[in-house]
Amino acid sequence: MQEQTERGPHADQNYRGWQSDVIVDLIKRYGFPYVTLNPGASFRGLHDSLVNYGGNEPPMMLCPHEEIAVQIAHGYAKASGRPMAVILHDLVGLLHACMAIYYAYIDRVPIFIIGATGPMDESKRRPHIDWTHSALVQGNAIRDYVKWDYQPTSIEGVPESFARAYSIMTTEPQGPVYMCYDAALQEEPLAHDVPLPPAAAVATPTAMAPDPKAIDAIADKLIAAERPLLLAEYAGRRALGRRQIPDSDARRDAQQPRLLQRLGAPDPHGQAARHRREQSAYRHGFVRTGARFRRARARHGLLRRRADRQTEGNQARARARAR
Repeated sequence: MQEQTERGPHADQNYRGWQSDVIVDLIKRYGFPYVTLNPGASFRGLHDSLVNYGGNEPPMMLCPHEEIAVQIAHGYAKASGRPMAVILHDLVGLLHACMAIYYAYIDRVPIFIIGATGPMDESKRRPHIDWTHSALVQGNAIRDYVKWDYQPTSIEGVPESFARAYSIMTTEPQGPVYMCYDAALQEEPLAHDVPLPPAAAVATPTAMAPDPKAIDAIADKLIAAERPLLLAEYAGRRALGRRQIPDSDARRDAQQPRLLQRLGAPDPHGQAARHRREQSAYRHGFVRTGARFRRARARHGLLRRRADRQTEGNQARARARAR
């Protein structure tokens, strides 16, 4: 097995090693902090490796439903900026999670989804249940709303495809990926060392830069605009996203509708989850942006009252002409 991964406390000198141990090495190599799952027989090999080989690291979070498992990873990625791993049982667990995967996709949230199927070797299948819960190819069920899916046929194909999936998942625009592992592949004894991707390999490609000519054109339009409208969208997802918008007179004068759910700012609804860094400040209004919001609301109210007066005047003149 890989020398950089320490065995768990239950993996003594008699531990023989299984192919699913390679998947655990990869989960650790890419630094997933938690794994959410609803246990199922199709990934019993991987589950065993996480406990007996991996020493319960990263910690597993038991969920009563696959949709909840994906939604926990969705929220964690938005709050921390780090992806989590999710394990889904066979075809039925994948179908349970479809809606949550779709919402992660349209919200551009990175989630590394690990699935299982089969055994694909028909001679190794249990009667009925392994037949009704397997599909070919299983990723077809969600292919339209994940960035990439793959089902390796040998343990040698696992590390490279795992690395590619992680790279695709974390490249902007981010989104969920799905890796499906044959149950029989997981449970085969590990006959030889399987090399992992190099530790120094870049997990996420460097972000592409916008065309300088396009930036100049946008800047010219903003400077020439009398009332620029700034839609921040996903700026708050990046570490310094808010600071990249300069705090200038032009910014203060601009009307800036904030998409609260995108930026992670507090939602004024009483039952909404507060942003962890602004919990204490929620009672006193928006932090730092409060004055600008009040000025924007006042300006909007002034324009609305002016429009109402114009409408009332037009209606009065129309009535006068009618008489």
